[in-house]
Amino acid sequence: MRALLIASVFVLSSFAYAAPAGPAVPDVDDDVEVYSGQVTALSCALQAREKGKLSYIENCPLAEMAKGLVVYDVTEKIVYEISTKNVYRYELEKAAGGGSIDFEGTVAGVKGVVATVDVEEYSVTARPKAGAFKGCL
Repeated sequence: MRALLIASVFVLSSFAYAAPAGPAVPDVDDDVEVYSGQVTALSCALQAREKGKLSYIENCPLAEMAKGLVVYDVTEKIVYEISTKNVYRYELEKAAGGGSIDFEGTVAGVKGVVATVDVEEYSVTARPKAGAFKGCL
């Protein structure tokens, strides 16, 4: 009887301490607002989301970014693909590697953990040029 009680406590405690599920992905037709989204490659965004380290975004290789760009919402830990209806790739490239994008839009589709957004309004903050902070200290 005691062994059964110990076994049932172990099973119940393992459910209580189960790892939480990943961040929720928005549904189709949901409105989204992202502020200071980081532009990076999909593989780097997924690693940053999984491991919780922004260094994967900061040190993302250019070869990975050449495959495609996504926006990683650091606050909500959600990866967005931007529809090319209103935002051009060259605008996203300006923000890759240190800049950011703010946008509002509607989710057009979801593939796995990546939501594709039709952007209605946006602004891109380009990455700082090399040496921009020289002499600040």
